[in-house]
Amino acid sequence: YQRRVMGAIINEVWTLPICISGFKMSGMRAKMSLLCALLFMHGAIHAYPLGSDCWNFNGANGCKSGVATTNPDDWSSRRFQTPAPGDGDWTPAFQSYHSLQAYASVSYSKDRQSAEVTVHAFTKSASTNLQYSFDGASYVPSPTFSVDSSFRRPLKITISGSDSSTLVLDDVDFVWTAPVVDQPSNFENGQKGAIVELFGWPYEDIAKECVALGQMGYMGVKIFPPQEAVLSWDQLQNNELNPWYFIYQPVSYRLHSRWGTRDQLRDMIYTCRKHNVRVYADAVVNHMTGNGNDVFSSHRNGGSSYCNYWGAKNSSAYSPYYSQGFAYQNVSSTNQPPGMEFPAVPYGPLDFHCERSLTSWNDPFLLNNGWLEGLSDLNTESDYVRDRIATYLTDLLSIGFSGFRMDAAKHIAPESLSAIFARLKSKLGGGDLPADFISWLEVIIGGEKDLLYCQPGPYNFGQSFAEALRKAGLSDSDVNKIKMWSSDYPKEFPICGSWVIPSERFAIQNDCHDDQFPGSSSRDMGDAGSILVKERNVDKHRQFEETLFQRTDGNWKIRLVLSSYTFQDNAFGPPDGLSDCALCRGQYCNNCKSVPKTVAHDPSACGYTVFDSAGAWAKGVYTRVHRDLGVIRAMRGWMGLPDASNEQLGLPSHCSIQLKRSEPEPDVTWI
Repeated sequence: YQRRVMGAIINEVWTLPICISGFKMSGMRAKMSLLCALLFMHGAIHAYPLGSDCWNFNGANGCKSGVATTNPDDWSSRRFQTPAPGDGDWTPAFQSYHSLQAYASVSYSKDRQSAEVTVHAFTKSASTNLQYSFDGASYVPSPTFSVDSSFRRPLKITISGSDSSTLVLDDVDFVWTAPVVDQPSNFENGQKGAIVELFGWPYEDIAKECVALGQMGYMGVKIFPPQEAVLSWDQLQNNELNPWYFIYQPVSYRLHSRWGTRDQLRDMIYTCRKHNVRVYADAVVNHMTGNGNDVFSSHRNGGSSYCNYWGAKNSSAYSPYYSQGFAYQNVSSTNQPPGMEFPAVPYGPLDFHCERSLTSWNDPFLLNNGWLEGLSDLNTESDYVRDRIATYLTDLLSIGFSGFRMDAAKHIAPESLSAIFARLKSKLGGGDLPADFISWLEVIIGGEKDLLYCQPGPYNFGQSFAEALRKAGLSDSDVNKIKMWSSDYPKEFPICGSWVIPSERFAIQNDCHDDQFPGSSSRDMGDAGSILVKERNVDKHRQFEETLFQRTDGNWKIRLVLSSYTFQDNAFGPPDGLSDCALCRGQYCNNCKSVPKTVAHDPSACGYTVFDSAGAWAKGVYTRVHRDLGVIRAMRGWMGLPDASNEQLGLPSHCSIQLKRSEPEPDVTWI
């Protein structure tokens, strides 16, 4: 869970009984977050001498009782915090979010050859009248628009309010416009195959790589979160600019990420599908950003001898977003303390679980309602939140994804997950989920295996979850398409001693992106697997990748291969150019640990491109494990695909299976 720790400032603050504007602040929780202190030490936040106070609103932000799960109803007044045009903090990307917020949802007919688009709008003033422009046409009062499969372009939507507000929504795509994938019957129409995870690859490079991926025989490629997320150009985290874990702190469901824009994403997906490669997303729907990571310009937190201050973050599409953490000034537009608000979704303060720490991995109440390391936890019991998540997942399929990994699914109650999948099914026309659809859920298991898998119950992701899905209206065919990521592979599977659900419903892989980072405890593979960038042993890693496809003690239909990147000493950001310290601006760029850009797509590569010309371990380069001939042959053997020449596989003629030396794991420090 390292991706969620850094940058998500934990909400524990130093006790300081004072009165502020008549509001007694005594009882604020005692002890400053260790993480804040570490961030201070390493340049993420900046300390000034402790004055007469260093208080913030944190003490009043938590749950109002031990059984409460939501914020008080009157916190709805802490919405519409975005500055208005004319305010010094307003930017064009903020549009009219100060008074108008909206999103578009798509509902398909049963054959998915027609659809109705509905705009759901929210105004600050109840007296504001709205009109809608669809596809560039004149404004009309109706928020709905009907299309059929003859409409083969992205739909453009603009909203105009009687208060002079204007909001341009992102384009709306439709399932029938994506190219058809034509793979042999070995792939069981998208239900069996190998999926490459291209960690840290920009969309343009993935599009180029898909030409060879199709030739090699991979069923698909999984990209990392495509939704808008935190970025920062003038603040460092552990002396890194834009560390990798920011991609798991979403700002909205807009498909404009670190990896590229919505247009670039669509182009990539269409290119891959034309080369018979399906594309899968990494969907982050349990939470939004870390508490204290937002566009407010002033945050602070202190201890007995210092007071730390830090400013605003940005995002990959520059939408506004707000958290309630570590602020100490009322918002001018509401005259209220800050509230959780993500206007581009839109979510407001009542769409989140009230703030409480996640202190037990065996307590279903805390697993579902707790804030994972300060990340703002969505109230997935809410009908609105469930529907908004299902709308986002529908958008992913509409633009051409064939499915998705669901991040942190362990922290969404199975009942809520079942309701979300049922709504997705309904939005897709109500019949069975698409024939080639798959999803795999991240449910990391360890000491809580009895709760999560082995014993039936309401927080069981094994047979009980399957039954909950059926009860919610999903068919047996649908349930088989919703798989669990097997965190007990390869060392401890099956974790309960026997298969609690068919092995076909598990997705397996050797190393995953979470495993790579020093200090990771998300999985214990022991000597049954290998993490390439930690062990630096190519031959050992290749052996376990080949074993992934050769073993027959489980009938796993989905097998995943990680192609990642090596680290730049103690800097762990992707080498996509956005963690290059040359981009850092302002006064807090000292001691920045830079990760220069490296081009991800290299048609001359043969796989395991981790050593430089002198034979030393290369820093800040893409590993390209999926291009290794040994891995490809093992995968094709499992899939029953015929032998093929290098040219037929899209590989250079000089590629062969070569033993490569290894290097010992380096001494690295994780803060």
